[in-house]
Amino acid sequence: MRIVLSGGGEISYLLTRELSQQHDLFVIEPDPMLGERFRELDVQVIQGVATNLETLRQAEVSRADFFIGCAHSDEVNIISCLAAKQIGKARTVCFVNKEHYFETFQGGLGAHLAIDCLLWPEKLLAEDIARIITVPGAVDVEVVEKDMLKLIEFKLGTDHPDVGKPLRDLDLPKGTLMVALVRDQEVVIPGGATRLAAWDKVVFFGTEDGMRQLVNRYDPPRRGKQEVIVVGGGNAGMLLAECLEAMGNVSVRLIELAPARAQTLASRLSHTMVLNADGTDMEFLSTQQMHDCDCLIALTTSDERNLLLALMARQLKARKIITRVANPANQPLFERVGVDVALSSRLAAVRIVTLMINSQGMNVLNVIEGGKAEVLEIQVPERFPESLLKEMKLPDGVIIGAIRRGAHLVIPHGDDLIRPGDFLRAFCKAGQDAGLRQLLVNPPESSASTPAA
Repeated sequence: MRIVLSGGGEISYLLTRELSQQHDLFVIEPDPMLGERFRELDVQVIQGVATNLETLRQAEVSRADFFIGCAHSDEVNIISCLAAKQIGKARTVCFVNKEHYFETFQGGLGAHLAIDCLLWPEKLLAEDIARIITVPGAVDVEVVEKDMLKLIEFKLGTDHPDVGKPLRDLDLPKGTLMVALVRDQEVVIPGGATRLAAWDKVVFFGTEDGMRQLVNRYDPPRRGKQEVIVVGGGNAGMLLAECLEAMGNVSVRLIELAPARAQTLASRLSHTMVLNADGTDMEFLSTQQMHDCDCLIALTTSDERNLLLALMARQLKARKIITRVANPANQPLFERVGVDVALSSRLAAVRIVTLMINSQGMNVLNVIEGGKAEVLEIQVPERFPESLLKEMKLPDGVIIGAIRRGAHLVIPHGDDLIRPGDFLRAFCKAGQDAGLRQLLVNPPESSASTPAA
């Protein structure tokens, strides 16, 4: 595909790094210094402003499949997306940072101005954290297919009863499947003999009913409301508090340093306790009964402050710690020092855009562990011979997590059949999707076979 991006900032760089190997990318950036770092990627940089019609023509936006407005200025992004829509047929993706723009273009006006996708990274971050809060013991919760198929990730403590057991002995609930585990920052596709170890992050795929039983096993229900403390009352903190208020079973304390901002938050959040204080003050934090806190969420704009908060919360015995990471490169460091979940609003936005852009018959439904693995959708070709899953000889790093056949969704096991026309939900380590595609297009004769009953 031909993709044009407006702006040479961090989001643009992350997107080009993800997409440049498979697509033709063009970046519009007025600052030559910012444009210089794209030289290491297979990307063409056009020096200019994306609101200038001549610059858009130079980038040949009229031929683009996607136009992504991700400059620092909301106004530049909006105007350039509207212009791109007028001079070509590109699908437009517009990044905004101000709430009033998001509300305006998500409302009735947006339908008339026809921007295809509007993204507010702070809102995406808040929604990601809120989903994780819905399952207190989880470190990630994703809805893969509306409410029918979920992906949940748990971290195993040293005392968890599954530590040391092989996967074949876990006796998982019907409708669930362990598709991966993350050990020492590496994604592993497990087999029946794989033994679980302390501090593994285990990733499950399953139906709503199956996941409900699984959650009761890995995260027994607690009495009363969850106690959540949010430090940082910027947009992400405010939006998260609103999400948690709507859940009804969460008690929220929001700590904000700036008095005027704290007053604004208090007037907007009717069911949140807003505290005007310094969340990184150890003496103050120790008064917040952290040992009873189900989750401490650090959402300041400083990685250093968020890391300090996480270390203090860990010392004060908070049960779970979630932090925002402004610089995605710092994410592994946060996890190494004991942060349960480290999330980046930029990476959340990049993931959404990546999911929109399909390649060679595969649809990326989700990105796991910062791109180390993906959940893909691929349709089985009509010429593919009906085959037992256990006989398919899947490539290393690939596991079939679900099969959609018409209106039916199946979490498969070895004796399930793969049939022409099925839509597979495959969990793949990065770079392994080509092997799955090759298998479906040119299956070995040994995999064909058992006729349907």
